[in-house]
Amino acid sequence: MSERAQLLADRIQAFNDAVMTFVDRCPEDAWRQTCQKEDWQVGVVARHVADGHFQVTRLAKTMLQGEPLPELTMEQVIEQGNTHAREHAACTPEEVKKLLAENGAAAVAFAAGLSDDDLDRKGHLALVGGEVSVEQLLTFVIIQSGGEHLTSMQTTIA
Repeated sequence: MSERAQLLADRIQAFNDAVMTFVDRCPEDAWRQTCQKEDWQVGVVARHVADGHFQVTRLAKTMLQGEPLPELTMEQVIEQGNTHAREHAACTPEEVKKLLAENGAAAVAFAAGLSDDDLDRKGHLALVGGEVSVEQLLTFVIIQSGGEHLTSMQTTIA
């Protein structure tokens, strides 16, 4: 096992734990408040993180197989997020906790199983206009972008 991969897996686990704690402690009346940054309800933002952000492992697997990444634009990503928000507006904390447990564990296991060569594998990501490594992709989508969503939720209910 790669030491770098284990450190990344530990960071993903810590992030997942933080989101899970947030969902556990989120007051029922705050679950439906709207986060200003996303213009989605708190619960929908939490579900977006649990479902969308941890699913980035699919893109990482594509990179590891040497396949090209989808040519996503920021507009497409935003529309996908807005569609998800509409489809899951009635999500519950229990549903989100289940997704966090399942998808978070899968993302942690995936990251922990990577070699240093895997972490360094690069692919072209149109969204950022250049090459990114598997490690950069996982860090950016799960920890950085997901962390921004967590901060948004925390700010909303504060």
